[in-house]
Amino acid sequence: MKRYLWHRVAFVLLRYTAGPILKRSMGYRCEKQKGPEAPSLIISNHNTDLDPALVGLAFSRQMYYLASEHAFRNGFASKMLKFLFDPIPFNKTRADVYAIKEMIRRLKAGANVCLFAEGDRSFTGITAPVPASTAKLVKLSGVEMVTFRLEGGYFTTPRWSKKKRKGKMTGAMVNRYTVEELKGMTEEQIISAIDRDIYEDACERQKVRQDRFCGENLAESIETALFLCPGCNKIGAIRSEGDRFFCGCGLSGVYTETGMLEGAELRFSTTSEWGKWQDEQLETIVGEAGGGVICSDEGQTLYKVRPAIDKTLIGEGQMSIDREVFRCAGHDFPVGQITKFAIVGQMTLLFSTIGGESYEVRSNAPRSALKYREIFRVLTESD
Repeated sequence: MKRYLWHRVAFVLLRYTAGPILKRSMGYRCEKQKGPEAPSLIISNHNTDLDPALVGLAFSRQMYYLASEHAFRNGFASKMLKFLFDPIPFNKTRADVYAIKEMIRRLKAGANVCLFAEGDRSFTGITAPVPASTAKLVKLSGVEMVTFRLEGGYFTTPRWSKKKRKGKMTGAMVNRYTVEELKGMTEEQIISAIDRDIYEDACERQKVRQDRFCGENLAESIETALFLCPGCNKIGAIRSEGDRFFCGCGLSGVYTETGMLEGAELRFSTTSEWGKWQDEQLETIVGEAGGGVICSDEGQTLYKVRPAIDKTLIGEGQMSIDREVFRCAGHDFPVGQITKFAIVGQMTLLFSTIGGESYEVRSNAPRSALKYREIFRVLTESD
């Protein structure tokens, strides 16, 4: 395969030079694995931006990764990413046939491919269910499957925070499934095996371990994940400062170095408990909104995107969603014409339309992109 030898050389060089620095920075320990010698599809859970490198450090053989198309729109940094690692671009807001074909092509050429099957990092510490399409990919690839689980990443770099914390991370292979074993498994059995092997409820594990993840301003921007106040039931009312979060209704709490939530009026001790509750409440809130606006935010910037190429500014202003229309910066998008909402990083919102157009919404002030994704999910599941 073109440039495959160079990528193997780059992998070895970076593993022995940047690898030790990365391990110290992330407090990371992993069980080193030989191989896998045969082409393999390595499937892992996902909680930090550096997970591709962390998984790679556990194996002796170079592997390719999927990367969201936005990573290819960053000028020189994108060119270096492609030069060193040649990741496979994929679009998070629509089915991407090219990405699937390219993964299979590289596997057939004898390379390993690593897939973060959830397709996204968790905002609350719980591994998302693996899409059923992953089993089809496993079957089509015709190679062995290796499952790998990372632990501690959610508290080291919470999805909702811009601040890294000093703590502990571990990574280990869970299972290896041979080609013969996979042939004898149904697609449902493959998905069940992946879900079981990579599942991580970070908060439940932390209740037992009580590891410390030290840093500054520990609660800063937690409202990008916890968008619904359990005190007044208002969307977008939570604010944060330093280690504290609070609402105008009087509710307040502290995010501790152990990743727990503490406060006299709090019903929840973890972000995962709060997240489950707000997901359950959304159906009622969306239903009671009738034809009115469900939530809105000021100061948004809307771009039209050419996936993996560039983006063009097309408007600035308010963003809102109701049962029928998603409005942003003077542009209206019928909910029924949107294929999917996705999130990049902390709060960049991506979406595509049935017509094939792609968009990106950015904000300078902390606001939850998650609430729009989850409201859209409720609206489309109820149709």
